[in-house]
Parts: sequence; C-alpha cells; structure tokens
Amino acid sequence: MDSGDNNKATLLTCARRAAKVLAEQTTTPSVRADACLGLIKKKKADERLASFQKRLRALPIDERHYWVGTLYTLMLPAKVRRSQAAYFTPPIVANAVVDLAIEAGFNMERDTVLDPAAGGAAFLSTLARRMKDTGLDSTDVARRLNGIEIDEGLSRLSRRLVEEQLDAKLPKKNIVTADALKTSTATSFDLVIANPPYGRLSLDEVHGDEWKRIAHSGHINKYALFAELSFRIAKNGGLVVLVIPSSFRAGPLYDRMREFVRAEAQVLAIASIQGRDGVFVDVAQDVSVLVARKGKPHDIASPVRFPVIGTDLPKGPVVEEKLPEETGAGWPLPATDPTTVGGATLADYGVQAKAGYFVWNREGDRMRTSPGDETVYPLIWAKNIRPGEFCRPSGKNGSPIDLIQFDGPSTSIVRKPAAVLQRTTNDKQPRRLIAAMVDPQVLKRWGGFVTENHTILLTADDAEQLSLLVKLLNTGPVDRRYRRVSGTAAVSVSLLRELDLPSPRAFAKALKAARGDAEAAAAQAYLSQPPLVRPR
Repeated sequence: MDSGDNNKATLLTCARRAAKVLAEQTTTPSVRADACLGLIKKKKADERLASFQKRLRALPIDERHYWVGTLYTLMLPAKVRRSQAAYFTPPIVANAVVDLAIEAGFNMERDTVLDPAAGGAAFLSTLARRMKDTGLDSTDVARRLNGIEIDEGLSRLSRRLVEEQLDAKLPKKNIVTADALKTSTATSFDLVIANPPYGRLSLDEVHGDEWKRIAHSGHINKYALFAELSFRIAKNGGLVVLVIPSSFRAGPLYDRMREFVRAEAQVLAIASIQGRDGVFVDVAQDVSVLVARKGKPHDIASPVRFPVIGTDLPKGPVVEEKLPEETGAGWPLPATDPTTVGGATLADYGVQAKAGYFVWNREGDRMRTSPGDETVYPLIWAKNIRPGEFCRPSGKNGSPIDLIQFDGPSTSIVRKPAAVLQRTTNDKQPRRLIAAMVDPQVLKRWGGFVTENHTILLTADDAEQLSLLVKLLNTGPVDRRYRRVSGTAAVSVSLLRELDLPSPRAFAKALKAARGDAEAAAAQAYLSQPPLVRPR
C-alpha cells in the first residue's frame, strides 16, 4: 500500500461508505460499538467494508483508534451527531495536548485523570499508551484513568480502546455512561482533560445554577458549562486542559468565562491549533487549547505561553504575554511569529464600522418595491456582497430592488463612501471576512442607501483608503487573523475594530510591488512592519 493510500481524504471516504453499510446492520449503541471494534479484530469483514478495514489495520494504534471512533460517529443520525457534538480529536492534536499537560506538570507516575466528554477516548487512549510506554504497571494506570460519556456506544468503545492500549482491564466504574453536566462526583482529579461538545443551550436545557458563574443567560454554550465543571472537579493544584472554540479568547459574550477562569486558576498556556481545514472531520470551527492550574486566582505578573500546535509545524520560540489587567477583557492573540504584527486597526484607515440597521422581519411593513410618492432608499442585503465587485442593491425575493420608507431624516441612511461586510458566514464559504465597496452610482442615483442587520457597514471620508481596506479585508492573511480572534460564524463589530492590520502605507506599498496581488501584498505588509512592543 503506497503512502498516499492512507491519507485523510481517502480514509474519510472509505469510512463514510463503511458507516453507511454498518448503519444498515446495527440498531443499538452497543451493537454499533461492537461492529466498529469488529473491523479491527475480525479476520475478514463484509466485502463492502474490506477497503476501509484494510486501511484501518495498516494504521498505527493511535490513528486506528481515532478512525474507529470517527466511524462510530458517522453511523449516527445527523441530528444526534450534531446534538452530541460528536467530533473527535485526531492523534496529532491529542498528542500535542497531552504534551502541554505534561509540560504543565502532569505526573504520569501518580496523577489521576478524568475526561468528562470521553467520546472516542482520544485523550484517555493517548495517555494510556504514553504511561505504559514509560514502563508503568498497566493495572495501576488503568485504575487512574477515568471517563464520562453520554453515548452508551461511545462509552463502550472508549473502554475497549483504552484496554487495548494497556492490554489490561479497566475497573467498571472508571468509564461510565452519563451526562457529565448532570452527574455529581465526590472524587476530584489531578488532571481534567477534554474536548467538550459545543452548541448553544436554552435555560430550559440547563441543569442547576452553575452556569451563572461562567455564562450570560442569553448565551449559554455547552463548552462553557464543561469548563465550569472541569474546574469544579479538578483538585486544588490540579490541571485543567480543554480543547475549546477560540471564541472564548476574545469574544465579547465570553467575558464572564474569562473572568471565571482567572478567578479559579493560574492560566499557564493558550495554544492555537493550526490546520483548521482538516483538523476535525465535518467541523468548521477554530479551536484553542486552554491550560490552567486550579487554586489561586491568576497572577497578572505571570506571562502566559502561546504555543502553536498542529500538522507540519516548524519548531520555533513560544510567544509569552501577560493577560490584560481587566479580568473580562479579551486575551492577547499574538502572532505565531512575533515579527509579523501589523500594528494598525480600522481607525488607521479612517474607517468606522457599525452593524447594519434594518431588521426586515420586524419592520417589513416599511419595505417597498417601487418609489411611488414616498421617501425611500435602497436596501443592501448580505447576499448582495461579492468580493472584488461593486456592491449594488437587489431584491431579496426576486424583485429588482428592495426599498425602505423613511418619514424623515435618519442617521441610518448612508450618504458617504461606504463598503459592506457580511456579518454571518456559513461553512461553505471559504472566508469569514467578505467585503465589497458600494457602487458610487448608488449614492449618485438615490442620494443614500440602507443596509440590513446581517451586514456590517464600513464608512470613511476617503474613498481610496476605504477601497484599500476592503482589498485587505478580503485576503487570506487577514481572514486567518480574524478567525484566531473570533472562532464563530458571526463577525463581531468590536473585534473587527480591534483586528491587527498592516498599516495603510505598508499595504499600499506592498500592493504596488506585488502588481495588485492583494494576497501577496497582505502577507508582505505584515512581514515589513517593525515588531510591535507591548507593555509588560
């Protein structure tokens, strides 16, 4: 079998086919788990599974376990998979996360471990192998590894995979089937490590009042609740290591979570995971790793490490920075290379940003399709925005144009050079930041226009500077920086205002040298900036 046979794309295609076959044959979680495990142990499987089985058996044990777990999740109904957020940590990331735990002080010879969202045992299986490889007694290791998993089949699968690593049985109580958020435990642990599920919850779906410590009532996310749980059940002096969406780092709605973490623990490291397109199967989510030691509140004088983990990354110095004094403020997002700092923001381009004005499903009675005798202005929808083209208003439901009626003067009517940016993107769109200049002819013909609330309006007195900024915002280097800040599909106006950009002069100079190639110019403009020295 050549080296290309087992690449991720091929394995995923084979796994999807195998999942479809097995899903027809299995009806319960336990049978589903046994069917997945059977591909490792049976001498010969159904011929429709042979391709995947052959590739599976050729993999190293960590990779094999990952693909067995992934196969299980692919067999789940799509709705169930989304509700459980059953997307697993690949071995290269699991090993890097375990490395972070060891660097932070995890003692393989004596420390206890809990994964409250055990899934396919990515962390427990990796830890089991690492601990066994150091010569530790497998029975003792088995006693110290614990997991909670809501899905009965995954719980069964996790147990078997850890036992295969150790070649020893786990105590029955060590991996249990339960909802960790609704299960009390009298035991505390030296290391709580997890890649918890994420997704917004309503108040009706939340158990207890612990969420009030870490989330706002209108924005309760599963991963925040798992974070609160993890700190609650970690020992004083113990470690909490979580793989969670990057939105917690600077998202405006996660200020309470940042305050909570700093009150509970010393933040040791915040790692970025590179390789977003391909790290997690079927997931478009930017993720980071939080490493903290529970006990005393975070010491503002202690710098935090900002390593980068992922695939094919060169080893380099790890950036260290202090967290801001304000406990709820966004945490720094240093460049992976300290020399690639832009040092500018939207304000340096003379640009103002604000959310779009018109909410069509609340004020639909003001919408018109022809001017008539009323004072109306054209409406720009998010779908009208296409990078590299002038943005012009067009109707939402087939009409040539949608108009909004006004009874008098309004600050929501835009009468100056402007651009619009999509406020919400989806998984099929390759970029998070999608912007376009509004055609000057719109202002000339109508005297102004209005944008809807799924857009962000960018305005400036200098149209050339605004156009320069739009070219920059549509580049990969800027998009990647924004993803590191946000981690969600919605673009935040406040984060956009603070986004680190190369200066207008640096980008304009690089754009000229690159003969209009904005992608190359953006990368070069970041490199050409002098290192930004932040106060310590």
